[in-house]
Amino acid sequence: MRFAASETLSLGLELELQLVSATTGQLSPSGSALWEALQASPTGRHFALEATQATIELNASVHQAAESLRQEVHALVTQAQAAAGTLGLALRGGGTHVAQFWNERVLSPTNRAQVLDQRFGFLPKRFSTYGMHVHVGMPDAESAVRVANVLQAHTPLLIALSAASPFLQHGDSGFAACRPLEPLIYPHGGPLPPLRDWAHFCALVRELCDTGIAESLKDIYWDVRPKPEFGTVEVRVFDTPLNVDRAVDLAAWTRALAGLALNGQLALPQPRCHVTEAKVSRFLACRDGLQARLFDPVLGDWVNARAWALALSDQMARQLPTPMDRQALDRLAAAWRAGEGTQEDHARMRALWRHLSPDGALPDGTAPAADTLAAYSAALCAQLAPA
Repeated sequence: MRFAASETLSLGLELELQLVSATTGQLSPSGSALWEALQASPTGRHFALEATQATIELNASVHQAAESLRQEVHALVTQAQAAAGTLGLALRGGGTHVAQFWNERVLSPTNRAQVLDQRFGFLPKRFSTYGMHVHVGMPDAESAVRVANVLQAHTPLLIALSAASPFLQHGDSGFAACRPLEPLIYPHGGPLPPLRDWAHFCALVRELCDTGIAESLKDIYWDVRPKPEFGTVEVRVFDTPLNVDRAVDLAAWTRALAGLALNGQLALPQPRCHVTEAKVSRFLACRDGLQARLFDPVLGDWVNARAWALALSDQMARQLPTPMDRQALDRLAAAWRAGEGTQEDHARMRALWRHLSPDGALPDGTAPAADTLAAYSAALCAQLAPA
């Protein structure tokens, strides 16, 4: 595989947004109708269908600064919201929908969706969840491998930072982020294996493709993966945030983390070890969000997730790998210092549900009252891109 030329530390973002009925708040299999409406505009190329029809994907351009990315994402989301409104639909963030049942999902009329259906049966419908992908430009293939290893080692923290999927199938999952558990069922999902070099990465991809379970790198659902056709490293573990400003800030923070790794300021110990710790840390991040006790592979010790995020933010402030994003990085650090858990999306979702539920209880596995679901969904839709 050839690694394409890319501007070092350029920034890209993909957002998978929930498509719901504006009236009921239920997921709506209307992705094709919304996508077709969006194709009439000059920016139609920035929107794509996903495997199932209750999703619209937004693909931003390549940017050098978080603020220009923010402006574009706001404009694209506002455009999609307006088009959805004409169809009686609305858009919202979050990693899962409280009434997501795989057998109710409808596949998109794309060749890729049909291939996934034939290859994996019900799994693509079960994985009708909503994530954010961040792309960071790399100067060459070997740098991409080195940075990908570091980012993979930090994925428990990235999961904790974006946790926004507490509900599923009419119930409270007991997790801050249940969505990142879904890829683990795939034979080519979950953590990126530790990479020795670019040749090792290419060999692993060929090995998976030779089994017939994947046709290309696009079919390999690792948490982090080099993306040779774009010249980037892609991070895929984030839940879609409730708010696009938070999404852009997290993308900027991820780029700064990649910058530390690229500059040799965040190095993993060699040889790589702590496999058990990494698996447990990922699980705890999904369960507890920023309240989790996670394993820092650079320190080689267990730390509080919030304290780990703030320590890295302090390092970013000192070493300035991406000085153009200082405002976004400072905003996140301030929120983490002040939040004490209340600023986390999963906590806000639970608090909102309790506030709207007649008995103040969380979803319990039975179908929620229609007015509660409608009000809850409307409130989340309003948070996506407020004016």
